[in-house]
Amino acid sequence: MSAIVVLDRPLTGAETQRAIEAILSRLEQIDAVCGKGFPLYYDGAWKVSAGGSWLGGFWAGLWWLRAVHSGRPTDRQQALRIAERLRDKLDCDSHHRSLIFWYGAGLGAQLLADPQAAALASAATQRLAHAFDPVLCCIPLGRELGGGAQGDQRLSIDPLAATLNLFALSADPGLLNLGRQHLHVSFRACAGIGGAWSSHAQSVQGQWQPGDRPGNWSRGQAWAMLGLGIGARLYGVPFRDDAQRATQYWLRSRPMEAPLNRLDHTDGPNDPCAAAMVSLALQAQARDYTDGEVLLQEAGRLLAPIVRGSDFDDGRFIGHCYRTSPALEQKVESVCGSFFLLAALMSLAAEIDPRHI
Repeated sequence: MSAIVVLDRPLTGAETQRAIEAILSRLEQIDAVCGKGFPLYYDGAWKVSAGGSWLGGFWAGLWWLRAVHSGRPTDRQQALRIAERLRDKLDCDSHHRSLIFWYGAGLGAQLLADPQAAALASAATQRLAHAFDPVLCCIPLGRELGGGAQGDQRLSIDPLAATLNLFALSADPGLLNLGRQHLHVSFRACAGIGGAWSSHAQSVQGQWQPGDRPGNWSRGQAWAMLGLGIGARLYGVPFRDDAQRATQYWLRSRPMEAPLNRLDHTDGPNDPCAAAMVSLALQAQARDYTDGEVLLQEAGRLLAPIVRGSDFDDGRFIGHCYRTSPALEQKVESVCGSFFLLAALMSLAAEIDPRHI
């Protein structure tokens, strides 16, 4: 008779630590296979990129988290070596630069006060500020890394949290003002009714048109929740209320632990990576409210079935629903998924402050 796995019981401290250690040990295995390339995702073999694409920063980010956990200089040096290999992306025409350099370098500055990481993050921040479009009053997606020919008129919600974090890193008033403007336009472009968010939008003759149904894509809603939480802490009202509405929408629309990748594809895959991201967002939001215990419980409820379920095995998290070809989305192990699961678990274990991720 097979053992019964209880998914809804909160994770114990021992379970949380075992999961953290397993993910951190997995990094050595991945590094041994991928060498100086950037691991993107695994679907039978690691897909490796010489430049890292938009996922490269998460590979460095995993090592920054490992350095926080271990306290070892060798882990910190590894994170910095990976971050330095991202330097070629500084002038990439893509707003996804903020994802690359916040998780790839900003984390080292934020969590470990690493001066070299801070310098690289600052260089990326200046490039992002230069890309701010004064007509659109935001940073457009750009034409590279999938932005396409219309990328200069498109806005993506994915880089919102990373952008706000980079602009806040130096506490420069001018950069903070750019962040406020970008957040305000993101709201106009992507916010739907009742806290649901679109993942992207297109500016057509000065008017923003949502690119997908608000709230349908789970990871898009998760990206919005991460960004709104940071916006609420930086800028207060009204973004604090927006963050709460986005959270309530998630709780209403996704009562299951592992949300569907897209709500309108009921026969499609689920996306536990989105659940890990939301767990991190909820843990951060809970720190800002006196009655945040309910949010903390919900955050833990999202993590327990991941750690105890079939998508997580000996540090491998096969939980990121990823487009591996133009016609196929499937769950894979990815550096992005592993990063957010590790960050959420380390937050749960009080090893990091979720508001700093």
